[in-house]
Amino acid sequence: MDFNIVKTGAFITLIIVYVTVRKLFKKFADFTEYIGNPSQYEEENETLRTKIVALEEKINIKN
Repeated sequence: MDFNIVKTGAFITLIIVYVTVRKLFKKFADFTEYIGNPSQYEEENETLRTKIVALEEKINIKN
């Protein structure tokens, strides 16, 4: 009886470790993918520049 409890506990621990390691690898992969994609930065910068220009024009119209 004791042996089955140990096996069950080890199996549950193994599943928890597997899920935890999988989540960590996923976060690391997402992080490295975001770093390695400079074209995404270019698109964001261009979008932000156009928004800044539009806001500056709105401010100038009010003054």
